[in-house]
Amino acid sequence: MPAPLKIQHLRQFLLAADHGSFRLAAEGTHRSQAAVSAAMQDLEQQLGAPLFEAGKRAQLTPLGQAVAPLFRELLSTHDRVLDAARQLGMGNTGPVSLAVMPSLADEWLPKLLERYARNHPDIRIRAVDESSQDVHRLVLNGEVQVGVAGQVPRTAEVAFTPVARDAFGLVCRKGHALARRRGPVPWSALEDERLIGNATFDTLKNRQLGCGIDDPAMIVSNRASLLASVVSGLGVTVLPVLARPSVGSGLAFVPLAEPTVERIVGVLTRKEETLLPSVAAMHALALRSLAQFTRRKGADLV
Repeated sequence: MPAPLKIQHLRQFLLAADHGSFRLAAEGTHRSQAAVSAAMQDLEQQLGAPLFEAGKRAQLTPLGQAVAPLFRELLSTHDRVLDAARQLGMGNTGPVSLAVMPSLADEWLPKLLERYARNHPDIRIRAVDESSQDVHRLVLNGEVQVGVAGQVPRTAEVAFTPVARDAFGLVCRKGHALARRRGPVPWSALEDERLIGNATFDTLKNRQLGCGIDDPAMIVSNRASLLASVVSGLGVTVLPVLARPSVGSGLAFVPLAEPTVERIVGVLTRKEETLLPSVAAMHALALRSLAQFTRRKGADLV
């Protein structure tokens, strides 16, 4: 098998051909003129015929003229592929996909994506919101590279980094009787309320918290529509601290106790699998951003 052509030799050949000077080819590649002359001799030996006319200061032979565009194409392809590989290695390009549980999709996720896209403008991002169980499944199957979800049963293939200890509370209009009570209210206080279920109710089922939790009067999965339903007086709902409505929403968030129910929220990736640099940057940002969001919403860090 013939020896491969050396990229440095091709670069020197084209510089010499374009400028008609081995000296300029040497300066352009930071080599001595003697080294360039030796490289051209080596290249001619590989091809089996002269590339430069003897004694005519880097004037190309017909073979040199014929191979110049081929070498230029090969060098261009090499430089393009090398640059693409380096951009992947530096995390400037590469696909990033993540799945986030619905309670974080409206408020936290857009800010995460904005921060990431600002620092990585050339990366294509795919983000979906799914239940915690589905987030775990998507990470496990390799359909997404990063997941953010409530803690699910541990598996050997998925790594879970806990970030927040997220307690649940009642969401109701500010004028509601339960909103005027000081401190947490017991779950039993919800027995006489019209409950609007949401995606987080799956976490609360079968915990003996009352029949309204296991069988709510209605279910609204979208957080914005859920809060609008509470504002309009259709009922009350239960949400974790991380999904509590903003101060200007017209809604109150009342902690629920007896018992205090919590979930652990964290970031998931596949175990023993090195992340693409672009994905590693998203993973690190998700951990930092979720911790900052946790403090801002008033939940506890793990």
